[in-house]
Amino acid sequence: MNNYLSSSIPKRSLRKTGRKIVLEQIEKNNILGKYEIFDKYLYLTTVDPISKNTKEEYKLCIAKQCNAKEEIIYKKIKDVIPAMKKYNTFAINVERRGDHKFTSTELARELAGSVFDIFPEINVDLGKPELTVHVKVINNKCLLYTEEK
Repeated sequence: MNNYLSSSIPKRSLRKTGRKIVLEQIEKNNILGKYEIFDKYLYLTTVDPISKNTKEEYKLCIAKQCNAKEEIIYKKIKDVIPAMKKYNTFAINVERRGDHKFTSTELARELAGSVFDIFPEINVDLGKPELTVHVKVINNKCLLYTEEK
């Protein structure tokens, strides 16, 4: 399965845009998929990869969804980091909604270890990182995606 996320679609248009993308993929490319809405994020799952044009048009990035437990997030975060590229700096951006055993800062500090596992020489830069790992914890679910500068 292929998973994508868009954080740039206005909240009031998420359902309409999700339906549109799924229907376009079926009609034009014979790709089956579904969408889910998590707060202000559109999360798509497709059987086959979607086209680069569709990703660019809707500002979709590769994403993962998982349970909001630190150990699971730590493992899953490696699936969204493009390991084929070389980065010098990174930051982790954590947003939480709901009650959790951890604060955003504690979770970001813990998850940095996952990035260091992949890139041992990388440095943290909270100002202008080359790679930003976004972690959105919404109640008991977590959405993970990256942004490159």
